[in-house]
Amino acid sequence: MQLRKALSTEIETAERIIEEARAFQLSYGNKQWAHGYPSRALLSSDAEEGIGYFAVEDDIIGYLAIVDYDAAYDELEGKWLSSGKYVALHRIAFGNSSRGKGFFPALIEEVKKLAHERGASSIRIDTDRSNDIMQHLLPKLGFRFTGYVLFESDKKLAYELLL
Repeated sequence: MQLRKALSTEIETAERIIEEARAFQLSYGNKQWAHGYPSRALLSSDAEEGIGYFAVEDDIIGYLAIVDYDAAYDELEGKWLSSGKYVALHRIAFGNSSRGKGFFPALIEEVKKLAHERGASSIRIDTDRSNDIMQHLLPKLGFRFTGYVLFESDKKLAYELLL
């Protein structure tokens, strides 16, 4: 697997992946993206800011945003494992054709490489309480629950992986 930046001309591809992931989430009761998040405008902004990425395995199979700082993480209700530089992952989604095929661990391995290149000492991520799949996968990959972050007036479960 490889990660590559999403281009502003590829927003339709990102949007399709997000829509497929949203439908899947709703099918098992995960309402994290039920209200139109992430929007087309946000995906466009991701591409313009250079934080939108595609996961590629022959073809584009997934989408995510990778940031070097997230202000919401300054207000953790809990304690981060590290105080150093980190990368944060948002909007992780796989399309229908790639879901359930074990690509998430490979995605995290690629993010680890990118984080090392950026001099980060950890990877941070948050998820909704209704996202049972992420709550299951993250600890299996070494992420530790660290507390709660507030996003759009909702407490999200925060995790960190030390590199």
